[in-house]
Amino acid sequence: MTTPPLSCNGILAVVVVYKTQPADCLSMITLMASIANLPAGSPPVSVIVADNTPNGQQIKQLPNLVRYTAYEGNPGLARPYNDALLQAELGGFGWLLTLDQDTSLPGTFLRDMLGAARTYQGDSTVAAIVPRIVDGQRVISPFRYVGGFLPIVYSTNKSGLVGPHASALNSASLLRVSALRELGGYDESFPLHNSDTRLYQQLNEAGKRIAVAAHVVVPHELSILDRENRMSPERYRRMLEDECEFWDSHMGMLGRMERLVRLVGRYCKGILSGEQVMFQRVTLEELRRRLLTRRTNRIRRHLSNLAQIGQSLLPPKQ
Repeated sequence: MTTPPLSCNGILAVVVVYKTQPADCLSMITLMASIANLPAGSPPVSVIVADNTPNGQQIKQLPNLVRYTAYEGNPGLARPYNDALLQAELGGFGWLLTLDQDTSLPGTFLRDMLGAARTYQGDSTVAAIVPRIVDGQRVISPFRYVGGFLPIVYSTNKSGLVGPHASALNSASLLRVSALRELGGYDESFPLHNSDTRLYQQLNEAGKRIAVAAHVVVPHELSILDRENRMSPERYRRMLEDECEFWDSHMGMLGRMERLVRLVGRYCKGILSGEQVMFQRVTLEELRRRLLTRRTNRIRRHLSNLAQIGQSLLPPKQ
């Protein structure tokens, strides 16, 4: 039986911000410019701002097409993305565009991504369309896990449908709403770090495919590449703990070994480069934890932390 073509039906974009005015964040500024550059007759594009600022903030006026939601308990990314998924379904949108606050979209981003969506609209196995994301001159997404555990970035000329174990960053991913719903949405066991890794892993397990729009190049600052200037030591600690829990639960023994070797290399590089002592200390503490604490105990602690976080979260305010 032939699957009927799926309509593009437009895009619902969700931008997650943290301690930043929505109207002033880079993703919102460039997203609105990209919307303004759409030709007449383009499918509709609407925007949701999910504000994770603790205890909320007074916001500046936003355009009429933007809906604002405050998450004063700061639940991370997975929950706001899942809430936006529901709104996309209710609004009849075919695609969900996920963004954080630090992504600079080119002026033709939406035009190009809508074009790609039309290309793949008849193939329901294509669940995601992703651009090429760069931090400076370095390509950071998309990539694949060779053997299911070793991340290798795709070459700059890799375009179109890619093979199994493909993955990408959350920001600037265009996700088919129906495919995301088949998975049950984002896995909220990983609310922030590795929420994207887990999503693309689930898509792969479900037999879905990813298309790379290599001609769409999106600048994005990846915090871990310059952690001293882009992260606090506490956020770095949380990122390492979340990474460990994901690899403990979903990436197998070879994956855990690869992460351990990577962490050792990062610690040695930090010493040689004169990295701030507080970051070296966090790396060393995490190394000790992974070596001296049983995997089952690490997973148990992760589940306990999730339960505590869930009890502390406040409902969003519209």
